[in-house]
Amino acid sequence: MAILVGGGPAPGINGVIAAVVAEAVRRGLEVLGIYDGFKWLSRGHVSHVRRLTIRDAEQARFRGGSILGTSRLNPTERAASMRNVVKALRRLGIK
Repeated sequence: MAILVGGGPAPGINGVIAAVVAEAVRRGLEVLGIYDGFKWLSRGHVSHVRRLTIRDAEQARFRGGSILGTSRLNPTERAASMRNVVKALRRLGIK
């Protein structure tokens, strides 16, 4: 499972990330956090990713901003960008 934050910053986003990570890990899923929204995926990069743990989730709730960063980039605006996103997600094992 992967999480990214797209669009502008949203109040409480770290709380949402924390809740999703905690529940997913409890259900036996590995959770990847993707930095800076679709920015890197749309270029085909898979190196701006990290595995998120319950400990990360617990600490995130108390921080402002987004622990994953964000980007307003919309990969659907260019076909090549969207293809890169799909390919990058597949390389990361995300279905």
